[in-house]
Amino acid sequence: MLISGLMKGMDLPINMIVIVAIAVLVLVVVVGFFGGFFTRGLGDIEFNKAFDGACNQLRASWNCNPDSISRVSSLYQGPGDSGPESYSMNQLCYQKLGKGVATRTGSSSLAFQDLTGCARSCGCAV
Repeated sequence: MLISGLMKGMDLPINMIVIVAIAVLVLVVVVGFFGGFFTRGLGDIEFNKAFDGACNQLRASWNCNPDSISRVSSLYQGPGDSGPESYSMNQLCYQKLGKGVATRTGSSSLAFQDLTGCARSCGCAV
């Protein structure tokens, strides 16, 4: 009889630990959501959507010609933009190939010259 009385005393602290653990987990998820931890990938999704649109235009209108990349553009809202703006495929390739972040004002993205690599990243066989 003494042993059964000791076992019942263990239920309260274990239940409390489980409740506290669940509360901490919920708190971490809420802080992560409002802190932007779960929404960081949205910028990548928008960038890939803009790049895929430019690639479709390069394949359909210019037959994957790397020399025509400067004529292709797509709407994209980059970092610091107030809304979607027209980005040339040169600027988008600059970011896609890991050279930096595509910006409207950055001269380095305008001078991107790996046109063949850019066309290949679209799936073109050049």
